[in-house]
This record gives sequence, C-alpha cells and structure tokens, in this order.
Amino acid sequence: MTLKRWIDKNTLKLVIKFCLFFLIASIPFISISQMIGIDTFLDSFENSEYYLCFQDEDGLYATNTNDKDYVIIQESSHPGFSAEKNDFIIYLTNDNELSCSRVYHISSIGTTKRYHTQDKESIGHHVLENQVLGKVIKVVDDNILNSISISVWEISINNLNIRALFS
Repeated sequence: MTLKRWIDKNTLKLVIKFCLFFLIASIPFISISQMIGIDTFLDSFENSEYYLCFQDEDGLYATNTNDKDYVIIQESSHPGFSAEKNDFIIYLTNDNELSCSRVYHISSIGTTKRYHTQDKESIGHHVLENQVLGKVIKVVDDNILNSISISVWEISINNLNIRALFS
C-alpha cells in the first residue's frame, strides 16, 4: 500500500467519523426544534432568560398531561409575549395561588387586557394582564429522546447566548 492510498483511506475514515459525530450531536437540536417550532427555538437562544422548562409532576400546567411531562413556558416579560385565544396562561389568582387555564376570550378595560379563562372545574374567570406570569409554549412527552433533547437545549440556551457571541 502506498503512502497516498493510506492517507486517502485515513482521511475518508476521519471524514466519515466527523459526519457521524455531527449527525448524532445535532439530533437533540433537530428534535427540540421540531417540538417547539423553529421560531421559538431560535428566539430561545436570543432571549434565553424568558424561557423555562420543567417537569410537571402534578399535572398542574396543562390538560391531558401525563405525570412528569415537560412543560415549556414563555414568561410574560418576553418582548414579544402575546397570549391568544386557546393558549394556556399561568397566572396568580386573587388568593396569590399559581394557576393555569385556557384562554377562551380576550377583552380590554381601557389599555389593560382581560383574559377570560376556562379550566377543568369552571368557566368564566377573569384574569388581568398584570396577573399573567407566562404561557405554556409546549407540553412534551417524557421519553428518553425528549429528555436528552430538552437537557441539551437548556444547557445550550443558558451557555451559548447569541448576544454574547456577537458582542
């Protein structure tokens, strides 16, 4: 075997290993961008401080969730925050308890939005804009691929802040 042939074989092996590594390393990012949408995925890197993700062990934050599903929340302080009809909003009740309900109508009192919510027990609560803490972006099933994807995403948005890279 000549030296040139040996270098070509090793170069080819190295390129194949690199491509496989790149594909395996990008699976969590592809998975999470499919789960939450590409716009939210990209925004989470630019505005990482406005996104929370945790396991909902009590089933509090959305209907039809299983134990330990992941809940991804956008905080109401996000510059582009907007709760729409059928979104699940997280808010403080008049008794200062945390609650989550689906918005079924939005009205305004002057410049303040009022969300009419619907939850499991009742319909017809009014939630003022200043009571809203955030909204549920996505509820993600708890499985091994999703767990890895969410963990990699959270580490990435907290450590790979785009603003830090370009400043």
